[in-house]
Amino acid sequence: MAEQIERFRWVAKLSLILVIVTVAVVVVVSGGQVVQAVRLARAGGDGMSVAGVALGAVGGLVLAVWAVVAYGLIQVLLANEAGVAEAAGRVGRVETLLDEIAESTRKLTDLASLSDKAKSYLYREHELEALRETIHHDIMRQDYAAAGNLIDAMAKEFGYADEAARLRQEVEASRKATTDEKVDAQVRRIQQIVERRDWGRAKREAERLTALFPSSEKAAALPRLVQASYAKHKRELLQAYGQAVAKNDVDRGIELLRELDPYLTPQEAAALEESARGVFRAKLHNFGVRFAIAVTDQRWDEALATGEEIIREYPNSRMAQEVRQKLDQLRARVTEMNAASRPTS
Repeated sequence: MAEQIERFRWVAKLSLILVIVTVAVVVVVSGGQVVQAVRLARAGGDGMSVAGVALGAVGGLVLAVWAVVAYGLIQVLLANEAGVAEAAGRVGRVETLLDEIAESTRKLTDLASLSDKAKSYLYREHELEALRETIHHDIMRQDYAAAGNLIDAMAKEFGYADEAARLRQEVEASRKATTDEKVDAQVRRIQQIVERRDWGRAKREAERLTALFPSSEKAAALPRLVQASYAKHKRELLQAYGQAVAKNDVDRGIELLRELDPYLTPQEAAALEESARGVFRAKLHNFGVRFAIAVTDQRWDEALATGEEIIREYPNSRMAQEVRQKLDQLRARVTEMNAASRPTS
């Protein structure tokens, strides 16, 4: 909305200047006419002349009123323009959201049609990660029997014999270790999780370790260290984004925005919204330039690939609408180009 008002701010300024000038001229002229009418009346002048001068003064006042009204109408039109632009932006965001919902629904439909075995393969890594976390939790609780059962399941059901063997060694080392050694081992493991930026799991593991070893200073300090690492990484991402924007490095800016997304609070996201719009507009502009050059140089395959990328990345933009109208023609050109490049037998 602010952007739309800025575009037409010169109209508001010009109309305000015209109103001020008009009112000033009318006041001066009408004041002179009033003075002239009074003088004529006192001098016993002709009634028609006095009336004419007075009517001119009234006409000037009416003109001033209409100038003020016209200025008000211009302000109303500008406000309506901004409101329409804001509504269009919201509709565009709703369309994007609906497209994402439709894509998610399609994926869920495809997933529902898979067999249980196919789903098992699809979620295999997620199941294994949950299994690893549970095993380490059992090791921290010194519930070695439960950990051993889960390790056996990992080897038999998932076929991860090497990892199962490594975890058995970890269980055996934990059995023999002192309390401090156990805490140190878990702290090192959680630090590795932090290095992978798996903040949710690192936080859960740190809280579990603190609960299991409440007298350990190292365990007690771990949740704060995880939070500090999280905050530091977030600051680094924000600083890198600021540098990318300052250097007009559009691709890096978009990459950092996507990486920053899970870190931002709603207030922080709102603060970056205008900057993000500028980065995405610049990216769209670069796409448009690439597309136009490819079409001009008759590199039809590159033009088609760029056009499809524009539609995929910016489906609701005007540029995407224009590209959609040319896709069939571009595909035909690519087909002709490929046919011409084939060797004749």
